[in-house]
Amino acid sequence: MADYILRRLIYMLITLFAVASILFLMFRMLPGDATLQVISPAMDEAVQQRMKAAFGLDKPLLQQYFIYLKNLVTMEWGRSFVTAQEVTAIVSYRFWNTLLLMVSGLCMTLTLGIGLGIIMAWKRNSPLDIGGTVVGLIFQAAPPFITGLLLLMTLSYRLGLFPTGGMYPAGARPDSIFGLLLMPAFWERIVLPTFTVGMYYLATPLLVMRDSMLEVLGSDYIELARAKGLKSSVIMFRHAARNALLGVVTLASILVGFAVGGQVVVESLFSWPGMGQLMVESAASHDYPVAQGTFLMLAILVIGLNFITDILYSYLDPRIKVSAEGISR
Repeated sequence: MADYILRRLIYMLITLFAVASILFLMFRMLPGDATLQVISPAMDEAVQQRMKAAFGLDKPLLQQYFIYLKNLVTMEWGRSFVTAQEVTAIVSYRFWNTLLLMVSGLCMTLTLGIGLGIIMAWKRNSPLDIGGTVVGLIFQAAPPFITGLLLLMTLSYRLGLFPTGGMYPAGARPDSIFGLLLMPAFWERIVLPTFTVGMYYLATPLLVMRDSMLEVLGSDYIELARAKGLKSSVIMFRHAARNALLGVVTLASILVGFAVGGQVVVESLFSWPGMGQLMVESAASHDYPVAQGTFLMLAILVIGLNFITDILYSYLDPRIKVSAEGISR
């Protein structure tokens, strides 16, 4: 087990190195001159040279690349070309904002998806099974901005049950993430975006869990459990659901990547200051340090969760053996 974990950690580092290198080259291949965000042509020549040196723009591209790799390891990701703030401060603030919304939305998605998928598979071809499938597919087919707009129009503007947007009232920004979580106003504002994100992704774990359950319920050991006279609830949750979770565990790590990177619309609609907005803003303004930091943070999150997923496989299914060569049955 330890050899396998070490092997996967090495693969993670290689993958992150490749992602970091691609990001460095990708943003510098975009049209436009990034130095215009920092240095005005109207400045004195000596001032322009000092500004370029301060941001590391006076060095050859290859030297910039090695400095960039060194700074990634030391977590010195530079300063924004636009605001001159430290990239780590900008990205970490937006990251936690997006993580709060993503975790709440995916918790809703996975809880409802797994629970309903189990029940729908157990009650196959029942009205609940058919209705749950139809509802899930409707929400998946509806773009998030449509669902969000409908929620805002009905629950915010007409009924006044929830605020229209933002994370907290104007002028009441908390000092820390813990202060934010203690604010009742925050929990009022997170309900609608959570529901928008959660319902959009609901159909995927719902249908995957349902199909996995149907496959497991036809297995020999399920028939044996029934022949022993075990209760239906014991068979459904302890024997069938545990093995059916394998597909959903794999899916969860993939959904995280989509949820973080695909929340641009939701964050814009509800004025939520997250990484989705930051990606678009930094790429459009050629703010290379911020854009690189944002995309790299997303890559670290997704790759890390894929690693955790591989380890969880051996726990969820005892038939899976983990060795230095990989996972095998």
